[in-house]
Amino acid sequence: MLLSDLAATFPRVLQAHEELAPAQPSPGETDLLSSGFFLTLGFSFIVGLAVGYALKVAFKIALAIGGLLLVLLFALQYKGIIEVNWTGMESNYDGLVGWLTAYAGALKAFMADHLSSAASFTTGLVLGLRL
Repeated sequence: MLLSDLAATFPRVLQAHEELAPAQPSPGETDLLSSGFFLTLGFSFIVGLAVGYALKVAFKIALAIGGLLLVLLFALQYKGIIEVNWTGMESNYDGLVGWLTAYAGALKAFMADHLSSAASFTTGLVLGLRL
């Protein structure tokens, strides 16, 4: 093949490549939290984002309710209305922590087995917790 033949076919190859190449996103589509940005992400990321945000809200509500209950217990014990068995509460707390640890391990195993991309889910989860 001659060099002139290669030079003649190169523009046609380049034009065919440009037609097959994906279009570049507009500047607004690459912004975080824009609809175009989320459409390019995978399902695992979107699920992770939703789960992370839901966990963040649930943790805040649980901490507020738990804190109010503890303050109420302290106040009622201080007034002498009730007597709180703190050692019994400690053993119940330890049991709850053990259950949560096992549940977190089961969630991790589920993520690894059933999600198409556990790394994408984890990234969405972290971003959801930060929102």
